[in-house]
Amino acid sequence: MKALIFVLCSLFTTSVLANTYQVGDQITDIKLQDQHEAVYQVDASTTRVLFSRSMDGGTLIQEALEAEPALTKDAGLIYVADISGMPSLIARFVALPQFKKFPYRVALDSEGEQTLPLPAQKDQATLIELENNKVTNILFFETTEDLLAMLKS
Repeated sequence: MKALIFVLCSLFTTSVLANTYQVGDQITDIKLQDQHEAVYQVDASTTRVLFSRSMDGGTLIQEALEAEPALTKDAGLIYVADISGMPSLIARFVALPQFKKFPYRVALDSEGEQTLPLPAQKDQATLIELENNKVTNILFFETTEDLLAMLKS
């Protein structure tokens, strides 16, 4: 079912945009709701953002967080998912109930506006490292093993 969430999302998302954050950029706070409708935000206390805009990227992140549950206890690590490409009925009646089953929080961007400048590559998970909202590193991952190794380092 997790795969279905991101399959639907990837079917309706657009290509990666050229105006994305780069290393050295100061990002603005991102304030979204999590799957339980609580405010969840990327701000100056955030040190790492896991971001997905596609099924494959989201699956990598989910597998990593499930393999190492201790990662979800890191207050500086936030998982953000752009689900704006999903039809609203699918998001509401299929995806959201699945997200609610996750034992960790996911900041959901259903409009796609706030995550628009976040960097992404097709079918990959993105890890953005921050220091006081300044982008210090951007990495893309094709495998759960590589993502896990980086998150544990």
